[in-house]
Amino acid sequence: MMDSIMNELGIKDFLLYEELPSCRIGNLDKDKILVICLIDELPQIDDIAKKLPSLRNKMMMQMNNPKNIEVVETKIPISKFLWDMYIVALHQYKDEKSSFNPTEIAKYERDRFIARKIIIQYEHMEELKRNFVELLFPERILDSFSVLENLESEKIDFEKIKELLQNIENIVKKEV
Repeated sequence: MMDSIMNELGIKDFLLYEELPSCRIGNLDKDKILVICLIDELPQIDDIAKKLPSLRNKMMMQMNNPKNIEVVETKIPISKFLWDMYIVALHQYKDEKSSFNPTEIAKYERDRFIARKIIIQYEHMEELKRNFVELLFPERILDSFSVLENLESEKIDFEKIKELLQNIENIVKKEV
């Protein structure tokens, strides 16, 4: 189940640790380490957060992979110190009664000890994918906008400006 969710979310490379069987850890070669878990109750987030420090060394070993060749002058891989950890708790609800209380969600999301916590509640996969991208990868939304449309409208505006400047120049020449 969790592997198919990861695939739907577009996270191809991920790890599974026996300490966190309901979670997948992905995005290791980027600046956001995502610990994505299926939960039924909010207190499960505390259990996940408590287990993460003991997994730090295992994760660091994975970060020292060939994808992380980018190096600073001192030869320390950038991924060693420029990353944030996110616990992304996924909760699928069947009806309003089974969804979490927004006040309780806010308490967990405000607590940033060990990792930032993001709770995504959803009824169906499309809703999950949309919320996941909006919260964690907003750049994907920005990248989806057509650049050509903007360039064409800028070109038209540029032509209008050029024409106006030419008209002003002609008027000034006539007055002199």
